[in-house]
Amino acid sequence: MKHALLSGILFSVFFSVQSQTFFRFELSTQLASPWEITYGPDNFLWLTESGGKVVRVNPSNGEKQIVYTAPDYFRGDDKEDSPFCNKAIGFGTLGLALDPDFLNSANSYIYYVYSYNSGTTNDPSTKFRIKRLKWDNSSDTVVSNTNIVNDISNGYDHLGGRLLAVKQQNKSYLYLSVGDLGRSEDNNPDCYNPQSTNPNNFTQDVTTQNGKIHRFNMDGTIPSDNPIAGNSFFTRGHRNPQGLMYNPNLDLVYDIEHGDRTDDEINVLQKGMNYGWKDVRGYHDDNSFSGEATYVANYVPNASITNDALVEPLFAWCNTPSTSSYWLDWCTVAPSGGTYYGSNGIPEWNNSLLVVTLKDGVSTDREVYQFKLQANGELVPSTASNPNPKKFFGADQGLNGRLRDVAVSNDGKTIYLINNRGVNRGDKIIGYTYNETTSTEDYNTLPLKVKLFPNPTKNRLKVKGLEKYNELKGFKISNLLGKSIEVKFDSNYDIDVSNFSNGIHFVHLIFKDRTYTLKFIKN
Repeated sequence: MKHALLSGILFSVFFSVQSQTFFRFELSTQLASPWEITYGPDNFLWLTESGGKVVRVNPSNGEKQIVYTAPDYFRGDDKEDSPFCNKAIGFGTLGLALDPDFLNSANSYIYYVYSYNSGTTNDPSTKFRIKRLKWDNSSDTVVSNTNIVNDISNGYDHLGGRLLAVKQQNKSYLYLSVGDLGRSEDNNPDCYNPQSTNPNNFTQDVTTQNGKIHRFNMDGTIPSDNPIAGNSFFTRGHRNPQGLMYNPNLDLVYDIEHGDRTDDEINVLQKGMNYGWKDVRGYHDDNSFSGEATYVANYVPNASITNDALVEPLFAWCNTPSTSSYWLDWCTVAPSGGTYYGSNGIPEWNNSLLVVTLKDGVSTDREVYQFKLQANGELVPSTASNPNPKKFFGADQGLNGRLRDVAVSNDGKTIYLINNRGVNRGDKIIGYTYNETTSTEDYNTLPLKVKLFPNPTKNRLKVKGLEKYNELKGFKISNLLGKSIEVKFDSNYDIDVSNFSNGIHFVHLIFKDRTYTLKFIKN
């Protein structure tokens, strides 16, 4: 399989953000509207693409394998368009999750969400389903597929669609986010007639699927200890939850959801609880919308739910309503996917939540937010000198485009992003590899007069000029994923690289006070 440029890496730079230094690269993998990216325990990237596809990508060279294409994938039908506002019914290939015991051949399952026609050709009805794929690690193929959850509700907007598979107290669960499925009455007042039929009115209603986080057993059945027996809902009162994250240290599940003009949220999901939409937005004490404080003060718990209560978000991005009708003026960041970061690969990030955003607005950028947590799960207090959250990679938003989801390599050193509408290629995999050196200087400005030659190279690599530096303490080579490679070289640092895999590699020159890293390409 051939790729643009070498071994699937299109271009790269080093730069410093906050106090960390990252190496940016793009895989040349050709994608079509990716929505989910997961770094598997098998050290492959797993993604969903439009058309009902699940794909697997080798992160070291960008090689892509189409693992499965749903034969019943359905893009909706014109017959389902809104009669009032010319809006098409929702469709797509959305969330994906790998079984928590994926490396165990008995549990090597892939789960994903896509749209299908639950009706007929003459009377179409687009719904979503969760399909389970059985993966055979020895042949790298799907050997069976099963529809485990069908008839997931649909609408004209705010679909949600994220999946999360986690093991909690030795039992595995599958979480699914479903949005309110409605168009905002403030932004699209003509989509429902009467407005009381807008599905966003029913997000707190336990008899509906929309505006909920649902919890299933791994076979699609409903856990016996869900808030209401026989009901898949786990939490309610959500607008458009596009992200789900799991903190294994505290056994907490979080959602990430879009607000309406204000109050994008991160929520800690507590069984059965109500997160307020659309009567409450963001924090409970700001009364930023008419009637909000009254609703909070007079909330009537649902008698069928044990200890039912309204729950505030862990974090809300902004709470000041805009007087502008132009969406780019609003303070919402449009958060999408996210992940818990629990590695020392980037020491400053350990015990953090990472969230990506979609919106390049007047006061917002498409970037990665890092929320540092305390040991008890609360956010580390933000100060002027040490803000929390911190923001990363916003300077690259023109290249990166709309950031849809984020994944982290198993060693914690590389962040992978998928996007829509970036420069050069609209749908791609972007990587940022953490540079562990103490130097934050660009390759081209190093005060070290050392060159790698030839570069690119096929068989041998010479490190020229190193003999001038007697204080050299160590020398090593690693690949793009940070794995060290054993090498033999003579006193002239003439290295045999003929057996290296094609792609980008690094030479690390270790001195007493710092380490310099130089890049070379093996072709």
